[in-house]
Amino acid sequence: MPHIIVEHSDGLSVDIPKLLSDLHDDLATRDTIDVHGVKTRSLPVHNAIVGNGGDTDKLIHVTLRLMPGRSDDLKKEMAQGLFAIARQSTRDDRISVTVEVAELHAESYTK
Repeated sequence: MPHIIVEHSDGLSVDIPKLLSDLHDDLATRDTIDVHGVKTRSLPVHNAIVGNGGDTDKLIHVTLRLMPGRSDDLKKEMAQGLFAIARQSTRDDRISVTVEVAELHAESYTK
């Protein structure tokens, strides 16, 4: 059930399929995660402004969506692992890399 959603600037010099695979594999190693339920995808962003704007408006933003119930420490561990992988996927420090963990609403999530 966990969802990894990667929003990224269109045209990054990053191997997006490899990034997705690496993120997926990392999350699968974490406590409470069943790899068979993990869904990982990317969404290219065609227009974005980062900071002051300009030629370096490039980003990678990873959202991890989970069902409620995991400890803050575990969520932080997951976020830090995903961040490290996303940061390593690019050698360009001007690319803004961020990660957030969001809890799904258990009562309305349907699959």
